[in-house]
Amino acid sequence: MLKRKLKQQKDNLEEDEPKKSCPHEGSTSDFFVQPLWLKFYKTEENLNEELDKLTPPPNITCIYNPIVYASQLHCDYLRRYMDGPKKLVFIGMNPGPNGMAQTGIPFGNVRTVKVLMQLSGSVDKPPVEHPKRPVNGLDCRIEEPSGVRLWELFLRLAGNMEIFSQQCFVHNFCPLSFFDEAGKNLTPSELKGPYKKQLRDFCCEALEKQLVLLKPQVIVAVGEYVMTVLKHSAYCKSDSVSVLRLPHPSPRSANNSNWPEKAQTFLEDNNLIHFMRNEA
Repeated sequence: MLKRKLKQQKDNLEEDEPKKSCPHEGSTSDFFVQPLWLKFYKTEENLNEELDKLTPPPNITCIYNPIVYASQLHCDYLRRYMDGPKKLVFIGMNPGPNGMAQTGIPFGNVRTVKVLMQLSGSVDKPPVEHPKRPVNGLDCRIEEPSGVRLWELFLRLAGNMEIFSQQCFVHNFCPLSFFDEAGKNLTPSELKGPYKKQLRDFCCEALEKQLVLLKPQVIVAVGEYVMTVLKHSAYCKSDSVSVLRLPHPSPRSANNSNWPEKAQTFLEDNNLIHFMRNEA
């Protein structure tokens, strides 16, 4: 039922307006090599096509994909901060309701996106919007605690986004947010039935291609779920790649009131700050 409803509303939107693509994509000639960020974006588009074919469990009322309806901001993030391979990549789970679901940027709470990343632009609406989970883009007044904690720590240690992005990148394993009838945010780890494994497998396939493009030496799973799925990655099994786990910054996690202090200790103990400061 939900899949039919999503498709119907998506078709209605496509009838009302011309088909959109990444706003910075333009027309790329076969005679020129595509930039890295655009190759990366293509893997996300292909993943979206596969995920659209799946039938979600009946308890899921709304599914948001900010890579689609916030494509302008998302592509600006990729274009500006993915200008080459990265030595260190942080991988989160999926968009938070007041972070990436609003801005199209992983852990992208509004203040970070507007002030620290200096990004701006319009955000459309998902095909089916839950009344308790409105998408207001950069006008959202509710900050994402996980995003505030993660980005403010990273950029305080690095100095600014330009320095951080020279060798580091932040990405999400799954592009979708899930809400039940009451508007509760459900993470990929909380999904039920065959959909849970299908989603994981498609996202794993896409991540493998993305890691090959980015060529990181160190991959940091933000949270236990991502650490678990990285066990399926052939790239991560290479002897030249280190895979580490950073506790998720969400206040929902137990005993997590001092996450910034614990995270900084983790980064120091694993000698990662020199990547963040572009000193490696």
